[in-house]
Amino acid sequence: MKMTTILTAAAAAIMLTSGAAMAHPGKGYSGPGYKPGYSKQIKHHRGAGPAQRAAIARSAANLAALKRRAWRDGRLSTIEKVQIRNAERRHAALVQRVNRYR
Repeated sequence: MKMTTILTAAAAAIMLTSGAAMAHPGKGYSGPGYKPGYSKQIKHHRGAGPAQRAAIARSAANLAALKRRAWRDGRLSTIEKVQIRNAERRHAALVQRVNRYR
């Protein structure tokens, strides 16, 4: 065999094994701080901040005011139903956004 064939084969073998090492970088590692199993890092937030709590309270107050205004005459029109449904959806989306990464 020629020396270039041997070097090419060795380089190919190194590239294949390095690709496998990159696919599982921590496989088999048991050093300090290593915990086997679920490895995704979870960020623990302390809950909604004051600005977010204020935004949720403002949204809830706006929704309640809209409902009071719509029910003032004792019946709901189709437009008022749509307005209430949209406001409820917006409020629920806001609350979900705030609580998403808790």
